[in-house]
Parts: sequence; C-alpha cells; structure tokens
Amino acid sequence: MTFNANTILTATVFAFTMTSVYGAAFRRTCYTAGTVGNECAQFVNNFCSRLEGNVAFRNNLARCYNTPNFKCDFGAFYEFPLTSGSTSPATPAKGSCVDTLTNVTNTCGGFGGFGNTAGGAFTFTLDPNQGQCGQLEAPGN
Repeated sequence: MTFNANTILTATVFAFTMTSVYGAAFRRTCYTAGTVGNECAQFVNNFCSRLEGNVAFRNNLARCYNTPNFKCDFGAFYEFPLTSGSTSPATPAKGSCVDTLTNVTNTCGGFGGFGNTAGGAFTFTLDPNQGQCGQLEAPGN
C-alpha cells in the first residue's frame, strides 16, 4: 500500500471522527462471571442524568434498578483527583458516565463492568445481580 497525503489525511479525519462519536478513549474492565443483565442498558441514561451534587474524594453515588428477574447496580466512584494533589469534591460528568456505561453494555456480554473516559475523575460501574433492590444478593448454589 502506498501512503500519500490523501491517505494520511483520510486516516486522520477518520480517527478524529471516531473520537468525536465515542467521546474519548476508555479504560474499561468487564466482569467475566455472575448475573447476565443485558436489560441493564435501559437504565444507563436515567442513572447518568441523576448524578447531581458534589461527591467527596474516594466516595461514590450509587443507584439500583429492578428488572423482573434481577437488579442492576450502578455507581459513580470519585477515584482520581481532577488536578494533581487536589481532593476537592467534584460532580460526575454526565457525558463521561453515558459514554463509559454504554461502552460497558455494548462490549461486556451482559456481565457488566467498570471504567472511565480518559482523564476522567470518576469510575462508573454497572453490575447486574440476583435479587431486587433493597435486598441482599440472593445466595449462590
């Protein structure tokens, strides 16, 4: 393949477009066992749109949603300082939340997972579990 200015320009534009569509690079880890909860995807926007107020460093906001057969646990954990050495409270970015959790729902086979966007202070989690919200997880066999 011969590279010329048009090929490089096309590749650069394509890379920029993909970054714009998906927001930013992701740090994402999928869970590999447990309850499969593909239905949890329907709650991503609701969870992320309800992230309000400041969260203290190393604390989290969490919410649980019921499906007929299991629950979907969501969280936003303030893991990384916004600026070096700063541990001031912060508010999770809704766009980063949606981008990260959509990535998790699209790539983790329904098991859930966690991650954040590049440079993001918050780690977002999605974890389908047995039982219903407000109850302990159902015991395993």
